[in-house]
Amino acid sequence: MTTVSTPPFILASSSRYRQAQMTALGVETCCIAPYIDETPMDGEAPDKLAARLAAEKAKTVAAVHREALVIGSDQVACVSDGQGRTVILGKPHHYDAAAKQLALCSGKRVVFHTALSVVKYNEQKEITGMDNTTVHFLPLTSQDISRYLRSETPYDCAGSFKSEGKGVLLFDRIDSRDPQALIGLPVMLLRDILKEFDVDLLALATSSR
Repeated sequence: MTTVSTPPFILASSSRYRQAQMTALGVETCCIAPYIDETPMDGEAPDKLAARLAAEKAKTVAAVHREALVIGSDQVACVSDGQGRTVILGKPHHYDAAAKQLALCSGKRVVFHTALSVVKYNEQKEITGMDNTTVHFLPLTSQDISRYLRSETPYDCAGSFKSEGKGVLLFDRIDSRDPQALIGLPVMLLRDILKEFDVDLLALATSSR
């Protein structure tokens, strides 16, 4: 039997999707929701917003759980409104907002900035990285949008789709290093950052417990 020793992981998130991603890796993780103000600063770029919020989530939880490796992640999706302005796509929460989002995304490129921050308080160590994914949407009719939303109800997902489900049928293609990033947690980036904390994620995920 192989045992891999590592500090406890805490996922600074209330997202059931990120929690499921960690579970799928077979990595034991405690989940603690951080309470931070997620309001964008004036003029803050979408990628800077994602990085700042991921770091704040991780640091907030790490300040209480000082021995743990705390993982914070945040995703900001944005699309052009066709008039030179960038629109940030949040969680729609209900059908009408989701339908409006998908209509805006129809036939366009939507960029998802998914930031990841790992903090270990007692070592005063923090590393934050970014995964950028571009989703190219097919032209969508109102009937396409209605059928999809009635079927999958992705109202707690930024961009109003679930890429791990039927939402992928709305896309022409995805440009990404890591398709997992669209779900909310860029797993390849997590692997790379954890190496800087002397943690081998593959060894941990495949160890017998």
